[in-house]
Amino acid sequence: MEKINLDKAALPLPKAAPVLKNAPPAHKLRAQAESAAEQFETLMALQMVKSMQSSLDNGSMLGGGVAGDAYNGLAEWEFARVLAQSAHFGLKEQILRQLPKEEER
Repeated sequence: MEKINLDKAALPLPKAAPVLKNAPPAHKLRAQAESAAEQFETLMALQMVKSMQSSLDNGSMLGGGVAGDAYNGLAEWEFARVLAQSAHFGLKEQILRQLPKEEER
């Protein structure tokens, strides 16, 4: 049986929150920037989770084998997503703070 390697698999990023079609361009740009900042924060949390997992004795929370490899990648992604949403790393706020405000343009 072939081993599944999720390190190279593309995991879906969270989709941006829906924006009203009639919203001003500034609001649409802000919503896109917030979504991108959230995705970046999730990716940073994923790197932390992967680094923490590599320090485990067997290198995985869920063990080895085909099933362990498959579920481990999914568990890492979900854990990172929840961690980024609840831990308040502050990366999203820092990124958004660097963007110029619409009234300054």
